[in-house]
Amino acid sequence: MIDYKYTYLIGSLIALIVWTFFFTYRKDTRREMLTLSLLFGIVGIFAEYLYIQDWWRPLTITGTAIGIEDFLFGFSVGGVFAVAYEEIFKKRLKIKKKTKKQNIKRDIQFIFSIILILFIFAIIYLISGINSFVLTILIFLTGIFIILIKRKDLIKDSLFSGLIALGLSVVVYQIIYAITPGFFDEFWLYENIGRITLLKIPLEELVWFFLAGAFIGPLYEYWKGAELKDINK
Repeated sequence: MIDYKYTYLIGSLIALIVWTFFFTYRKDTRREMLTLSLLFGIVGIFAEYLYIQDWWRPLTITGTAIGIEDFLFGFSVGGVFAVAYEEIFKKRLKIKKKTKKQNIKRDIQFIFSIILILFIFAIIYLISGINSFVLTILIFLTGIFIILIKRKDLIKDSLFSGLIALGLSVVVYQIIYAITPGFFDEFWLYENIGRITLLKIPLEELVWFFLAGAFIGPLYEYWKGAELKDINK
């Protein structure tokens, strides 16, 4: 059996293969992929500092608590979840033209909103000591709620992005489990998150992937004020 220290890397590389396929297949979605890949690659590193406290403690190839795997995972899923709906359902973005000043103002407002939300939840985490899984779910749900309240046209994008992310996670986890069986028992802190599993996968993981997809899927469209159109129109 392959050493568990390679498990996280294997999963991240499988996700990167999917990312590479999507990136190669559609030139028009590359900017969106790269933008959100870099964003969530960086976020993934910081999020891992929370997750290893009470959710899981995966081994890394460097033997450190935080590894290159964290960036690779965040980078890959950020890009894949961002464009999966567009890729599979043959959609393209139509972004309304704005002046450079308007674009800068929109980007600043978006970044400020993200920072504000994260700051608020960081305070909640420090004061309450809430479990990092619960904290993450609250962040995702807050983001999804804000997006869909303001952009009801993105409901389908959000829902199907979540389902696609969930389906991909199940497939990838089955591959990883076949290569390094038992890794869930080795890495996951079940005493903090519960032991309910489906298809050998902890329930929390399935919830995380669905909500991550539902949040990331419409995020760029919301940020840029873009509409989704059929690719052949």
